[in-house]
Amino acid sequence: MTASAACFEPPPASAGPPRAWPGIDAVYCISLQSRPERAAAARVELARVGLLPITTFYRPLRHPRRPVQGIWESHQAVARHALGRGLRRVLILEDDVSFRRAPDPGRLARQLVRLPPGWRILFLGHWPFRARFLTRDLLRVESACAHAYIANEPLLQWLDATPFGTPGAELRKGAGKGIDSAYSMLPGCYAVFPMLAVQGDSPSDHFAHLRAKDGGKLHHRLMRLLPVERFYGAGMRGAEALAVLRALPGGLLNCWPRRRGRN
Repeated sequence: MTASAACFEPPPASAGPPRAWPGIDAVYCISLQSRPERAAAARVELARVGLLPITTFYRPLRHPRRPVQGIWESHQAVARHALGRGLRRVLILEDDVSFRRAPDPGRLARQLVRLPPGWRILFLGHWPFRARFLTRDLLRVESACAHAYIANEPLLQWLDATPFGTPGAELRKGAGKGIDSAYSMLPGCYAVFPMLAVQGDSPSDHFAHLRAKDGGKLHHRLMRLLPVERFYGAGMRGAEALAVLRALPGGLLNCWPRRRGRN
């Protein structure tokens, strides 16, 4: 492989025979060409949980100016590749994914069946802002993070039709301009409970870009001082616990405001 263009790498023959994952047409993992060590670590992690034999790696170039735009465009490229292959439901991962436990194909299939028609995202790991129980092991959510999620056809079509910076793409105030901020504002999003995957603490090009900025914004200064990657990985489970406390029926912390147009 040369570093002249983004490419899709099919599962290696050495990964072993593919395991059936009912309800999931394919798995993609996004990993920059400039970060071979993260691609290698992701392959080890995916082999550990049985996903490597069905995982296609998408290896884009690093965006020359805006990593947040490059991340958005990578998820969009995966969606377009999936749609071009006639796929309707795919698991999309980033190369810093760390599974708390191996996904159970049968359990995932049962959870997928219980989702309402037209759902967009089933997060395997996320940072929830709001949550509400759909069943005892499924949450309806408004969540950020795009390191591990199942994309249903409506989301694949949304990604295909929504370039970075589209004026109509609603972003969550205070959550940045990235794809995960946009996901947190979409209707039809759900999450497995408890979450299966968190973000690893390997250095992120996106956070490195923000740390390098000379501006005096508070979050840029904090990123230069704090191990943000470690905070994200460790904080996801705490955010999930808080969201679940708020979601308990009749609980004192229960506060899910109604919003028009949300499932």
